[in-house]
Amino acid sequence: MISKRFSLNTESITLIVLLVAAALSLIFLNALIATPKALFGQSLASISPKLFPAIVLVILALLCVATLVFFKAEESDEIVEKLTKTQLGRACVFFGIMILYGLTMAPFGFLISTAIATTLISLQMGSRSVIQIASVAIVGPVLLYLAATRLLAVSLPELNTIELFYAHLFSL
Repeated sequence: MISKRFSLNTESITLIVLLVAAALSLIFLNALIATPKALFGQSLASISPKLFPAIVLVILALLCVATLVFFKAEESDEIVEKLTKTQLGRACVFFGIMILYGLTMAPFGFLISTAIATTLISLQMGSRSVIQIASVAIVGPVLLYLAATRLLAVSLPELNTIELFYAHLFSL
């Protein structure tokens, strides 16, 4: 049966949740973004650290709205696939890893918590190459950290010893 009415399927619910999360994040952006630390402080860039997160959140909200409109306009069959127990288990494990990531960010800092989460996600996705997992877990977070703190002047939670190491390494 072909219908043009909007149906609440898994994708639609996910998009609505993302849209609400993006809107709430935009509203409370001042509470979510901390001012940069003195080591990588405001003097490095004249742009506000809230600019890029705000741009990303607006784009996310617009994409959610556009996709919801597309779902309504698209003719669809009412066949809905259910998640298998394996898929549901993998989704729960991924959610648990993201909760662990959020909880370890403050005590361990961005680099260590991101390396742990990336390693766990790589293992969950089936990667067994130690070299590949280690390179993704080490190189990726370091590049993201340097790009965020140096280029975007965004302060990320980090252990002081790691920040001092970067400052000495790059003669900041």
